[in-house]
Amino acid sequence: MDQEVIRPAGTGAPTVPLSPGIKANGFIFVSGQTGRNPQTGEFPDGVAAQTRQTLENMKAVLTAGGSSMERVLKCTVFMADIAEFGSMNEVYRTYFPADRLPARSTVQVAALARPGILVEIEAVGLA
Repeated sequence: MDQEVIRPAGTGAPTVPLSPGIKANGFIFVSGQTGRNPQTGEFPDGVAAQTRQTLENMKAVLTAGGSSMERVLKCTVFMADIAEFGSMNEVYRTYFPADRLPARSTVQVAALARPGILVEIEAVGLA
């Protein structure tokens, strides 16, 4: 099986043992993205702002792999506080075509990779 590591331009080497994305057999697998701004390393305040940056980071991985948000088939959303679901969902829906929303699971987790991360989203899309 041929596979290719996908890394958006302008991002340095990962600080954790993972690839931002893997392209294989007509699919792109996007690792869990967070709201970390790749230019500043900072996380914005609030679930809505972190969701927006998370999805922009996802879009960058997909674009680097020759795909797009319109080709996403499935997302998994991990949230630090499910009570913030509405805020996440308001931003999330603006990133996908209304007539072709990806399948999705959303779960609350006990903790994400570091304090201050409020949302993480992973995806599988068509290459």
